[in-house]
Amino acid sequence: MGRSPRHGRPASAALAVACLLLAAGSVETWAEAADAGWRAARDIRIGLSVGTTRYLLAGSKSWTLTTVSGTHVADGGAGNRIQISRLGPGPIEVFREGEMAPLWSGSPADTLLLATTSGLVGWSGRWYRGEFRVHASGEQGLSLVNVLDLENYLRGVLPSEIGTPPAERYEAVKAQAVAARSYTLSYLGRRAELGFDLWATVEDQVYEGTKRENEQSDRALAETRGEVLVAEGIPIRALYSSTCGGRTSNVEDVWPWAWTSYLRSVRDADSGDSYCAGSSTYRWKERWSVADFLAAVRQYAPAEGASPVTLRGGLLGARVRSRSRCGRVAELVIETTGGETVLRGDRIRWALRRPGASAILRSSLLKIGVARDASGRPREVIVSGAGNGHGIGMCQHGAMGMAGAGRGYRRILAHYYKRAELERI
Repeated sequence: MGRSPRHGRPASAALAVACLLLAAGSVETWAEAADAGWRAARDIRIGLSVGTTRYLLAGSKSWTLTTVSGTHVADGGAGNRIQISRLGPGPIEVFREGEMAPLWSGSPADTLLLATTSGLVGWSGRWYRGEFRVHASGEQGLSLVNVLDLENYLRGVLPSEIGTPPAERYEAVKAQAVAARSYTLSYLGRRAELGFDLWATVEDQVYEGTKRENEQSDRALAETRGEVLVAEGIPIRALYSSTCGGRTSNVEDVWPWAWTSYLRSVRDADSGDSYCAGSSTYRWKERWSVADFLAAVRQYAPAEGASPVTLRGGLLGARVRSRSRCGRVAELVIETTGGETVLRGDRIRWALRRPGASAILRSSLLKIGVARDASGRPREVIVSGAGNGHGIGMCQHGAMGMAGAGRGYRRILAHYYKRAELERI
């Protein structure tokens, strides 16, 4: 979903593709790669796992394992599994399942390629299109990357991100197809230092291989094939989230470094009720005992910039100090006998975990209060909120509401992404 980029500013799409093409050995100079631009991208590299010591991989049909340079390592039949291991900073080793002696041992500089002629590749109980690449993950462990073409990747993304809505909301699936395609192309090379483009998780877009592929998503991709939202000649960062709660966010109100002309706050309605009002998280409430609230913020808030010193002692209060222009909390203050802690923007969601779970708070579109006993001592912390996610770009439940009201996918996209043009590549 592109829900929560936690670090840094993304590179431009053209430079990202340049990095990707250079890594693949497709061009000889950076200038040539940059000129090739995002339109030259064909395969997408999805990071499935990083830092693991062992992978058991298989093919749904006969498969071969080679080095990327072409050296044959092993082969097997349908369902036969091969183990690839690396312990600590040592070599990469390949074992047939159940055998103790390695059949191949190579340098950490090697990259292994598992491919089938016409089948799927398998890992951890799931099947994937394309091929697997395994390479060393820094000083120890291994990374597993799924390399496949853009449209087959999106077949696994769409149903994981928007589900399978009823037929009357099908136009929202087409809107999701264009948004996901645009997001993918805009972020090529985003994780280049790890050896891939995007994570297969909510850090980027949820991707589960072939597990949830279905006819509805495949049809939406076919009917929008090649359509991309573009601004200033490159694909837009088509961020989206589950439920905006009534109004989407300006991107800079959540991530101050990320201003764009097309990720602007809009009301999630043409008139009357919000389109996302049917979402189960349109409105929500969480309650913590004082002890549980302090335990949670002491555990999670320091990673979001809070000082452990100011979180010591007893709770005195919690309040919103300021809000962004779109109504989300810009600054939230927690007061204890140890001092005052200020949490800012989207980091609030990561610091205030839901009661009894490690899940982040659903939204920063919220109110916070402290219930007190008869003597005025804090007894309970209560947060009332709206929506689920960062609220930037397309509201998925809003898109489904618009589709249910008869809006086509182009109108849905134009509502949520301002000053972006739909282009077919």
